Amino acid sequence: MKTAYSLTATLSLLFCSSFVNAQNYTIAQSGVATPQNKKVLLLKPATGQNNIVLFQTQMRVNTDGSPSSYHPQDPVGKVKAINNVCNAITVRKINSDSNLCFTNFSKAIQVFEHWRDTGFKTVPAGFRINWKNVLAAVNMDGTDVPCVFKTGPHLGYFGSLTALKNDLTGDLGECQLKNQVNSMTVPALVLVGGDNVVKTFGARVGDLLVAFNPKTQIVTTAIIGDTGPPDNLGEGSVNLNMKLKGETVPPTTKQEAFKLSITDVKVLVAIIPGSRTFQVQNNKPYTAENIDARIKNWLEQAGFETRAEFITLMKSFQSNLN
Repeated sequence: MKTAYSLTATLSLLFCSSFVNAQNYTIAQSGVATPQNKKVLLLKPATGQNNIVLFQTQMRVNTDGSPSSYHPQDPVGKVKAINNVCNAITVRKINSDSNLCFTNFSKAIQVFEHWRDTGFKTVPAGFRINWKNVLAAVNMDGTDVPCVFKTGPHLGYFGSLTALKNDLTGDLGECQLKNQVNSMTVPALVLVGGDNVVKTFGARVGDLLVAFNPKTQIVTTAIIGDTGPPDNLGEGSVNLNMKLKGETVPPTTKQEAFKLSITDVKVLVAIIPGSRTFQVQNNKPYTAENIDARIKNWLEQAGFETRAEFITLMKSFQSNLN
């Protein structure tokens, strides 16, 4: 059964700080995230440095960090992988900047499969493949190749990376799995790439945030866990989008994963710039629970008596985003 809130049981707890309402915050700056032309607000309180970056957007789904994200034998994500491999690699002709994953998908997959069948040692003549931003690497006979799990429940899958790391020392797991922010278990937002107003207003990887789906009335806490392309303001991890939609069954194929995209409503997102350092000690590896606890504590220190007050604040500026 869908619930009104996908937060921990602390949602209704009152905090002991002074009351803060929407009137305490004003729009300090506004800008537009291009090319989608979505308005972004920088909200500042009357006193203090507890700024908020606010916008509303539809939400694609991001699978990176999940060990079931990409599979070399299922490059289009039909039966095993929850994503197609073109979201992990770029395929270009020599001396061309055009990514065949966008302009000629079938050819890009053909080039990938040839590369795969050589043990990732030889890219077909005339082409180049970039993959290290998303796929974990392992050195084989002096050459870096994509890491493929050789043991465990994800045998045969690629290891997938995220920009935010758990900063573990010692055993990082096969294909660095333990050091990634798993999109299947952690609610995370992808930070839009390139030069944009969201970054200008201070948002960075690791910052905390609150997201509200006005259609389901579900609110959840999250973290910026990865970076993405410059053309898309909204992209959430599998876990974040599942929570916002009220879904409980994780996807097993690309088709199921992409159904988690939120396209029928604009999600209201409030990023807390600079919060990446707030109480981060002793709260790694990142989990939904310790992210939620950190935001609870930030709200208390910022003067919000309840989380509902923070949602009210977000909603009060929604008309300014149209």
